[in-house]
Amino acid sequence: MLLESQILYRLGKMDTSLDIYQKLQKSKIDSLEINSVASLAMAGRSSEVQGLLDSLRIKATSSFELAYNTACSLIERGKYIDAEQLLLSGRR
Repeated sequence: MLLESQILYRLGKMDTSLDIYQKLQKSKIDSLEINSVASLAMAGRSSEVQGLLDSLRIKATSSFELAYNTACSLIERGKYIDAEQLLLSGRR
């Protein structure tokens, strides 16, 4: 299922990809959180990113990739300063 969701993501079928990622949430795949945030951002559902992070009890700064994808969602919402701060914290 993970490969299928990644292929759908690359094909631009973000909502379908996100649905699969959400089904996979119960499994412990390392990159699942990172890819779920990326899918939300690319599907135009950036407003849902913080809720996802909260429900998973993870911080956007947990990894550079997660910080980057979360920053992309903030940029989509026009929160440029927050995105910049997150990217800078991810570099450390």
